[in-house]
Amino acid sequence: MNTADQKDLTDLTHIDTKKFINFLKGGQDHHETIDLPSSVANSIKRKIQALSPIKSLAKVTYTSSDKLDVVTDSENSDESGWITDELIKYADISAISKISIHLHQLFAKSRVAHTLLEDQTANVEDFIHDKITTQMAAYENNAFLFGDGISKPKGILKYDISTDGPKKQQIEGVIAGGVGEIDNYLKIVEVMEKLSSKYLSGASWIMSRNAASHIRVIKDQTNGRFLWQNSIAHGVPDALLGYPVVICDDMPKVSTDDDSCVPVLFANLYEGYQIVEKPIINILKDPFNSKPFIEFYATKRIGGDVVNFDAIKAMVLKKEE
Repeated sequence: MNTADQKDLTDLTHIDTKKFINFLKGGQDHHETIDLPSSVANSIKRKIQALSPIKSLAKVTYTSSDKLDVVTDSENSDESGWITDELIKYADISAISKISIHLHQLFAKSRVAHTLLEDQTANVEDFIHDKITTQMAAYENNAFLFGDGISKPKGILKYDISTDGPKKQQIEGVIAGGVGEIDNYLKIVEVMEKLSSKYLSGASWIMSRNAASHIRVIKDQTNGRFLWQNSIAHGVPDALLGYPVVICDDMPKVSTDDDSCVPVLFANLYEGYQIVEKPIINILKDPFNSKPFIEFYATKRIGGDVVNFDAIKAMVLKKEE
């Protein structure tokens, strides 16, 4: 980008920010709705992605429609090879299927006092920006794991877990022990080995801090070394068996309260989970329904679903019968 282009971009960002501030601090005696300026909306989207562990790993596609159709095929349906003189029979081409990912409306509300909006030195735009970001990130991330697909995305852990081999529309898992503990290093290795080699280059371990505290102390029984490798540089994640660990506190804890739980995933979510959203974030200023405060009501449309079950593997803890 040359100097002139950088200046144009800086000027546009400044204009967008000024427009946003004028909207926030403008007349407080009537409803008003705007689409957030692109620079503000893009900043919110970037920060949400940084705050949402699942979104930071998954594939994100922007659309102007209310749904995205994703064409999927089976593990053995790769259609590439060397061209020969023989004709390809239609029956030899693997059947494909289509997943429709519908977008749902997510909202975040932030209330501020009149005095804050009237204070010319207060940075109210950052306050509201951060409120919208943290609220939306929390609800998105939880839905990407546990959403039922009704008025929200379909979550990874809402699907059944198969512990006796891969099954259609189920996530393959490995029973690593009883509820309340993770202590079998061979089972951790087994979870890793379940993932096909073609997905390993983008694979990560996904777990809560609670699960991480159990796994950190496990050693390889053949050489006495810890399976967990602590990071030695800022911004570089810890590793487990050579693959990065992503801490996601929405993941289930290692608990004794349930008959079974899935505290750890090993997955290539870029291949396995598809997020779809509209690029526009809308915000309504409401001075009436939360008096004496001004309410800002931000909305966006977003959806998500598993598109490749082979790219996601699970560790399962199950109560002994």
